Amino acid sequence: MATQTGRNVKVEIAATYAAAKTVTGITLADPGVASSTAHGLANGTVGYFADNTAGMVQIAGAAASVANQASGTFELEGEATTSYSAFTSGTFVPVATWATLSTSTSYEIPNAEADDLDVTTLLDVIKQSEGGLMAAQNVTISGFSDAQNAAVILCRKAALAGGYVVVKMTLNNGERRIFRAMPSAPGESMSVGQKATSSVGFKVKGRVLMLPAVAA
Repeated sequence: MATQTGRNVKVEIAATYAAAKTVTGITLADPGVASSTAHGLANGTVGYFADNTAGMVQIAGAAASVANQASGTFELEGEATTSYSAFTSGTFVPVATWATLSTSTSYEIPNAEADDLDVTTLLDVIKQSEGGLMAAQNVTISGFSDAQNAAVILCRKAALAGGYVVVKMTLNNGERRIFRAMPSAPGESMSVGQKATSSVGFKVKGRVLMLPAVAA
């Protein structure tokens, strides 16, 4: 059974990044395969495509994970690019180190549903609708408050600067949830005799990747 239980789950925020890798092409396939000369990336490496990635706008600014790497290529794990725009140019920025959000107690990833467009005409006797753009996935991570936690500080700094963070959640069985997002500045709630709590909201760039454990 693949249903997960909320224990032994690690929530991490990217702390530092390695040098960007130039990407010269991405195939329209499932999954998409990126071409990058002598990239040196290992399977399971997490990073993001720069915001100025041209052509394939669907991945611009979004997180990605490396799989089935070879000397000059790597797969975009879980990313079906078959219907995407043609890639023109861009860079992939890998995460170098992580900070653990160790006080996390829960997270919520919402459903990604298409907007409901009303296309009812005067001839219709029943309301008609069709799907529009997919809604953004805005993730919330809640937990105990620790304003000096390194991961919390990273989120606060990014929020105040209008910037982004890469988030990785690793479940008990090794499965991963990965995304890049603009965080909110973490708040705090406290009452008499109770542990202070906090939550961080994340406006996701692209979508949340729901990935299996890293292949050996």
